[in-house]
Amino acid sequence: MTAGGVAQPATFYYPTILRSVSMIGLSVVFIALGVWIVLSDDVPLVPLIAGVLCIPLGLCAGLFMVGRLIWRKPELVLTGDGLDHRQSGRFTWDEVAHARIFVQRTSAFSTMRYVQLGLHDPQAYFARSSRRIRLLAKLNQKLGYGTVNLPESMLGASAEQVLTAMRHYRPTLRILP
Repeated sequence: MTAGGVAQPATFYYPTILRSVSMIGLSVVFIALGVWIVLSDDVPLVPLIAGVLCIPLGLCAGLFMVGRLIWRKPELVLTGDGLDHRQSGRFTWDEVAHARIFVQRTSAFSTMRYVQLGLHDPQAYFARSSRRIRLLAKLNQKLGYGTVNLPESMLGASAEQVLTAMRHYRPTLRILP
């Protein structure tokens, strides 16, 4: 989109460094727990297997998060042409029918917030998506969620800020309550 004939710069949303560091810390705890279980005396077989599995899983998750922390890539990029989400892919504004904030209760004490995008033609999105994304999006639809869900916890900004920025690039975007 242009403002007075000048193209507007893109808006980038990165995951917070605190979230990445806390995930790395959680991986270290997972590895330490696995090592403690494996090195303990007289451990029954099932906990021993769990401890052995904790070490490589924690290591892989930690290395993945360290890589994301070092090579920071935006989680979401908004431009005048559309939006590009790291996991869900690229959408032009003409493909997006509406957006809304969706709050999901994850436990008795916590909720998770998403920016949900409704698409004019979900089948076109499915056709160009990877098999994993396609299965996840179809399952979300069957459960009553949106086709595309952008978790607020990974955006590094509140859902309201993201919707405001979307409205900045696409003033005619319908925002559902």
